[in-house]
Amino acid sequence: MRYEIREAKREDIPGILAVMEPFNMHRVPSPEMEELDAGCFYTAWFDGKLVGAAGYKVLGPTLAKTTLLAVLPEYSGFGIGTALQHRRMEKLRDLGISTLRTNADRPETIIWYKKKFGYREIGKLKKVSSFGLDSVDSWTTLETDLVAYFDGIDERERERREYIARNDAFPLAPYPPLIINACLTGMIPTRVQTPHVPLSCDEIVQDALSAAAAGASVVHLHARDVNGEPTCDPDLYARILTGIRRVNRDLICSVTTSGRNQREFDQRSAVLRLEGEAKPDMASLTTGSLNFISGTSANSIEMIERLAIAMKERGIVPELEVFDLGMANLIKYLERNGLVSGKKYVNLLLGNLNTAPATVGSLSALISALPENCVWSLAGLGQFQLPMNAMAVAAGGHVRVGIEDSIYYDYGKTRPATNRELIERVVRISGELGRSVATPGEARAILGLPAR
Repeated sequence: MRYEIREAKREDIPGILAVMEPFNMHRVPSPEMEELDAGCFYTAWFDGKLVGAAGYKVLGPTLAKTTLLAVLPEYSGFGIGTALQHRRMEKLRDLGISTLRTNADRPETIIWYKKKFGYREIGKLKKVSSFGLDSVDSWTTLETDLVAYFDGIDERERERREYIARNDAFPLAPYPPLIINACLTGMIPTRVQTPHVPLSCDEIVQDALSAAAAGASVVHLHARDVNGEPTCDPDLYARILTGIRRVNRDLICSVTTSGRNQREFDQRSAVLRLEGEAKPDMASLTTGSLNFISGTSANSIEMIERLAIAMKERGIVPELEVFDLGMANLIKYLERNGLVSGKKYVNLLLGNLNTAPATVGSLSALISALPENCVWSLAGLGQFQLPMNAMAVAAGGHVRVGIEDSIYYDYGKTRPATNRELIERVVRISGELGRSVATPGEARAILGLPAR
């Protein structure tokens, strides 16, 4: 709701009294309220209508009191009363007032002053008129220190936001911008299965740049050979990485070290030895073995350790892939042995037949099992891609999306997807939920990666 706070004018007095009438505070003058001075009032306006008002009176060089404050009942709950109170407190602060008092009779109003503005009780005054509240026969006199209130306002707001970030649920939590990780090619999709999978180096480069333009800040890269088969050839990865960076240096490039078609460390780690513009920012590290319908991804603990050490020695950040609780647990093992440390980026992949199913329960269990200081991202395999992506956006995580995980746009498998349109759908969902999408620079800051 958009409203405007203004200094009152003399002609506003009838409107101010009308705002006070529902609360029986419009009997002015009265034994407890002298004639109104428009010069000591602020008014709130919505669509040309006066909907709220708040007054004050200076009592001395450093002492003042606030007087009437009300908002029409149909406009309550929009923060108008808080805005009026804050504006008159600012005015009195600027006039040199350090001690501000008010009298209140309604319990909810007394709580409001104490909770939001640091007031404390200093006494009671006998009421001459009921002001519409017959059950309370006295005013509670409240006082606040304006200097202390304004000196501490930034720190209180910082503490409040930090508390919300640690404890409160969306939409209160100030979630970071959404990191979209585009898994473009993978190990399995073929041109027969989908015409949209990028296979050659040039196709992968162009698809990566298109993904970045659509909103991706990370690209997860798999190279294919001239026959379209998965390969560990570092020269092909070098062509892809340098091709991307000739156009977009900020985009985060993560390469695979998958164990689905290679079992030897030298082959799987070859891409980690690239230098200069070809050096990857990140590399996948699957933290356990698992079965896909298409075959097994073999990842012994020894292999995981060796790959983790190679990444650490080369300054390449692991993209930790977790399909089940045991894999989440292994991250703790790696961390306590110094093989991973600091900010950790974890992709949770749900919906595979032989690992954790794509359910809220699985997601909750996996997040709970992760060590501290993890940034988690969520992928849904096959038909589960869209619901898992949406769940991640709403839950404050990040998203992995792309043809590697699902070649179809729709649940009914009638429409082959492009990587770009899958990313654009996530961007739309994030926008509808009021969450911004991370730029590569923002993603680097969130993940603790250096700027390029």
